[in-house]
Amino acid sequence: MKESRIKGLYLASLAVSGAILLQMLLYLLQHLFTWRPFFNIFDLCIILFQKLHVPAPLAWYAINVLILHTFGLLIWLMVQHARDTWKAKKIVKLSEVSALSQQYQDQFGLRPNALSMISYQAPIAMTVGLWKPRILLSTGLIDMLEPNELKAVIEHEKCHVRYRDPLAGLLLATLSKAMWYIPIFAWLVEKYPIMIELRADKYAISQMKQSLDLGSALLKLLRQAPTPQIISLSHASFAETSMNVRIQHILDPQMKLSLHWPLIRMASSLLIVILLNGLI
Repeated sequence: MKESRIKGLYLASLAVSGAILLQMLLYLLQHLFTWRPFFNIFDLCIILFQKLHVPAPLAWYAINVLILHTFGLLIWLMVQHARDTWKAKKIVKLSEVSALSQQYQDQFGLRPNALSMISYQAPIAMTVGLWKPRILLSTGLIDMLEPNELKAVIEHEKCHVRYRDPLAGLLLATLSKAMWYIPIFAWLVEKYPIMIELRADKYAISQMKQSLDLGSALLKLLRQAPTPQIISLSHASFAETSMNVRIQHILDPQMKLSLHWPLIRMASSLLIVILLNGLI
């Protein structure tokens, strides 16, 4: 599967999930305020279910439970993310080495507050933040990498910043958990990170004009023991995803991402979407 197709599937999933959530919201407003929307594109589906003799009370109770469950999970996940973000900011603030942050920002031509260097022994390289993402590095990473390897890692993370990949990851993870009954979201949560890591690797290779330094940095991080997760929020990490595929891509930068369409999941997701909007 081409990268552009996965991106299109991601955008389509956001559009579909947004439409379902909008219909759920309109449904709640309709019943709370005895108000009916002027136009509902799923009215034809409602007529279809009536002709199929679906018991009205059963459908009504099921959809109410599903809507409350979905919005309840969404609220809980947002509260959880806000809590984790607050904790992460506190950790970064306490351990940040401001002088080094400023030094590497200037050295690599980054905008103000685009990079934070924290004092931590284990190597860390990730992009954090949703609306204004920034690169997070540790002193352990600086000590481990050669200058050109570090530059390749930063170029990789700059691609994550450019495309706001932490935001995309958060949206997909939230949708997958809150709308677990739509199978395609779980598949996207698994496959989309592969695409964004390959895209960031490709960008770093193009900036470095070769793949040696990026590959060397990745191999050094692979040899390290698993790093304790001190930042528990949405992020795009340099060395957490799809190592085998990424190494193949670094050895052959022209390699195309090949993934098969999840036809069964797509078909079942489509049927579920039609059913939900028919009931709503």
